Amino acid sequence: MAISFEKTAVNGGFPAIWRGECRVLPGGFLPSQTFPNGTLVRRGTALEVDFDKMSASVVKVASVLTGGTTTEVRISKFNSFVAGDSVAVVGDTTVATVSSVDTDNDSYDVLTLSAALENATEGAILQEVDESGNALYTPNAVLGSDVYFDGKGLPTLDAAYDAVVLKKVVGAVPDSWLQGIALKNNPNIIYINQ
Repeated sequence: MAISFEKTAVNGGFPAIWRGECRVLPGGFLPSQTFPNGTLVRRGTALEVDFDKMSASVVKVASVLTGGTTTEVRISKFNSFVAGDSVAVVGDTTVATVSSVDTDNDSYDVLTLSAALENATEGAILQEVDESGNALYTPNAVLGSDVYFDGKGLPTLDAAYDAVVLKKVVGAVPDSWLQGIALKNNPNIIYINQ
């Protein structure tokens, strides 16, 4: 009689914040955007915090991956895009609307767009924009803990003002956000490769 070992594959990942250490601002911030039930916004996601309104906006960005088209764009999994968002490639002013988001693949998401984004090629970064193609939000904090929107209770975002974020885990960090390795609007948030 022999022992048989069976392997089971388990999806996992690296933490977005190095060593899991961050300093979170007191109180929770109300999300300024609406997310459909079932949406998970992951720890380490960039935020724009408005202290006067005690609200926070999720700064939506994603790296474009190989294999998609200019109207069905494959992007990194670590993103918060939803149908109805306006997007553009960083550095370009051509704007398209997200018609749908397919999250069925374990390795990438697919954004179906209302119009082609010719510069949405591998290595480009997509961002949420206004109608003129300008970034909608500018980050000054990161999300301190995962938030799952399920329609229950009062959703709040824990904003971390001090953290070391792993760039490869969060998926996309436009150069325009940074001064050296630090976030321009909050030098206590630094981005590193590990």
